[in-house]
Amino acid sequence: MTTNIKGDWRVSLAGECMVSRPFAMHDEPESLGVWDLLKDADVTYGHLEMNFAEQEELKWPARGQGIGSFMMADPSVAQDLRWAGFDIMSTAHNHSFDFGAEGLLATKKHMKAAGVVTAGTGADLELASEPGYVEKKNGRVALVSTSSGNQHFMWASLAKGALRGRPGVNPLRLSFEFMVDPQTATELKAFAKKLNITRAPKHGREGSFGFLIPGAQQWGDPESFFEGDHCEIISQCNKRDLARNLRSIEEARCMADLVIVAHHFSVSDGPRGDTPPGFVQEFARAAIDGGADIYVGHGWHRTLGIEIYNGKPIIYGIGNFFAHSEFIQRVPYDSYDAWGHDVERLPTLHPALHPLHPGLDTPSDTWWSSCVLQAEMKAGKLSKLFLHPVEMGRESTKDATQTRRTGKGDHPLTEGRPMLAKGEDAVRIVDRYRRLSEPYGTKIEIRDGVGVIDLSA
Repeated sequence: MTTNIKGDWRVSLAGECMVSRPFAMHDEPESLGVWDLLKDADVTYGHLEMNFAEQEELKWPARGQGIGSFMMADPSVAQDLRWAGFDIMSTAHNHSFDFGAEGLLATKKHMKAAGVVTAGTGADLELASEPGYVEKKNGRVALVSTSSGNQHFMWASLAKGALRGRPGVNPLRLSFEFMVDPQTATELKAFAKKLNITRAPKHGREGSFGFLIPGAQQWGDPESFFEGDHCEIISQCNKRDLARNLRSIEEARCMADLVIVAHHFSVSDGPRGDTPPGFVQEFARAAIDGGADIYVGHGWHRTLGIEIYNGKPIIYGIGNFFAHSEFIQRVPYDSYDAWGHDVERLPTLHPALHPLHPGLDTPSDTWWSSCVLQAEMKAGKLSKLFLHPVEMGRESTKDATQTRRTGKGDHPLTEGRPMLAKGEDAVRIVDRYRRLSEPYGTKIEIRDGVGVIDLSA
């Protein structure tokens, strides 16, 4: 007979799966060790940063803008994700709508066929916002998935006036305010007056000012500036989106025994650094207060710190887990155009050209590494958290020296699948989490290349 002690869980958590190649055939010990970590749990979560569809299920790329990769892979890869041990995965991210409603809905269909529960996207806003539920031997697990930074046409909507709701992501929109010192405020107002672009923002505090840049008029409200004693970017969650997501978390708390909240954010308060933006901290803590047991953040493709808040883990940046974007075979016109390739010669261009994908044109010490996190929850609180370092074919150094490649072209393609990291590389990967977690009062010990947060004493 199965005994279920309420609130006791062993949870495996993996990062952003930009996965476009089958991988279940590999049997190196360092590879099998990763899947053992995923399977050694009551439930296993990961973030799916990919879409799956057959070619006949698609119409055309919907985004048509920016230098970001157009994430699409063969649906058979979804079967490998289930084989690897994934039970439940978030699908709300800035690539969810790369191939429009057709690609988004096909992804959910193929993940369901593979036996992996998803959350964060759907045929309308209500379906995109609802939790995904997976039934496990130890109890019922819920996932709420949301995304910040998507363009407006990617947001799911509700039906109204005989018009169907729009398929899309469950959004957590933002508002930004810019506090500037008196001298900067004077200079900005003079600049806007000279160009005749002064516009009062509709949001922001009393006395705020703004200006509308030519070319951006169609998007409506200008950014909000206000005068203070220093310069600072202040980001906050959209109140309606925050309330809607907290309602989903409340539903999940009432209908499941463990609640995971996944938050994908592709925007930041200025350049992406090692500190999460204000709106992320706001939402993470609100999610825990609202009933979540674990918050997982991702979107910057880098690892960030871990906070223990009211006894629950907040993982601000879980990092990458698969890095296969170089192997996407169907690259649309828009990518070649955005990266400056000669689209007048489009039939001669092919997906192995470089550059075609952001994050891969310059070395990065965080793109190619992360950890499989194993959380032990006791009576609803975090007892221990183990950080098992993995690498995806490059060292976690400034130069990101390649250790595994695919192909024989002049531009070396990095294999990109996760394997257990070893030696100095393993210590470097975990030490980054350790350093970035210290400001939150979180102590991570490194034991034989594995990070340990021990709150059981």
